[in-house]
Amino acid sequence: MAAALIAAVPLPICAAEIAATVLGEDIPRSALPAPEGGPERARKLLELAWPRLARHFIEENGLAATAAEIAEVARYHREFERRDRAQRARKLEELERRLAAGGLDEEERRRLEAFRAVLARLARRDAEDDALPAPDPAEKAARHAHEVEAWKLDRALYERYGGVVALSPSGASPHGARAALIAEYERRGLLRFPDARLRSSVYALLETRPATVLPPEQVDFTPYWRRPIPPSYYPD
Repeated sequence: MAAALIAAVPLPICAAEIAATVLGEDIPRSALPAPEGGPERARKLLELAWPRLARHFIEENGLAATAAEIAEVARYHREFERRDRAQRARKLEELERRLAAGGLDEEERRRLEAFRAVLARLARRDAEDDALPAPDPAEKAARHAHEVEAWKLDRALYERYGGVVALSPSGASPHGARAALIAEYERRGLLRFPDARLRSSVYALLETRPATVLPPEQVDFTPYWRRPIPPSYYPD
């Protein structure tokens, strides 16, 4: 019985097997891909460490999403969906009229028929979605809260540290500020790298200049839900 209890207790990770210690929690080297010294290991380590550091910064600086902010994102999505459906319905009606009127050359007719098929398929999908049970409100609120906190985090990091801002698919990304936060957390002892070579690889990755950098005058952390919804998504 005693032996079984001892076996059930998790053993501490040997220091040589620790890739990093983040806020008192060890990340084992076994969680990183091979080979040793490759940038993939540093990238994976950052992937594992960053969410924990970000959550700590959010909580330490009072950046948690509020109910009002979550509701604001939800309103944007409802309005986006309403406009999107209305625009597609108008475009589908227009295509039906143009095809019924005739007088189109073969290439134009094929193009409009293909476009009509896409819009009709999307309309059927909308109807199928409407017939499904409503999504879990708690899950939707959690997704919106994550978006709000990611935006507030990025904005707060840039305001505190400045640095290079990359242009990512989702908008401005405070590349330099994230690197500065990691360096600060290491100075505070909240982040430790037992392996000096792995630490060097991490900082080399952090210091790599992004492919696309925004000039300071173009840096804008306005989130998508506070930007105007484009008037139309479907060209003539």
